[in-house]
Amino acid sequence: MSELVNLDETYATAKKHADSPHNMGPMDSFSGHARITGPCGDTMEFWILVEEGKIRKVSFITDGCDPSRACGSMTTCMAEGKSIEEAQAISQKDVLNVLDGLPEDHEHCALLATNTLKAACEDYLNQ
Repeated sequence: MSELVNLDETYATAKKHADSPHNMGPMDSFSGHARITGPCGDTMEFWILVEEGKIRKVSFITDGCDPSRACGSMTTCMAEGKSIEEAQAISQKDVLNVLDGLPEDHEHCALLATNTLKAACEDYLNQ
């Protein structure tokens, strides 16, 4: 459901992550996985690889807009190396703060990313 969103220099950090997302792509070997479609129609998918109680690798894909890509990218960066509990504590506000904000009508993209990460953590815990 990708739409064109102009992330200008006001949103430089988000633009950087949207243009060159980190950790984007599916993982073949993983410990937890989740896929969520948000109310805007964007779908996000997360994979986590947990070793010795820490998220050693995390990746995502999305069919969404630039802000969705930016939020997915930043959320993976924030989760890598964290315990499951620490990763589950990453909030929409945390992602928006690290991205230095997003256009108000796209702040929900950070919630989609964090909810998908939390669901992947739950998938891991339920195994």
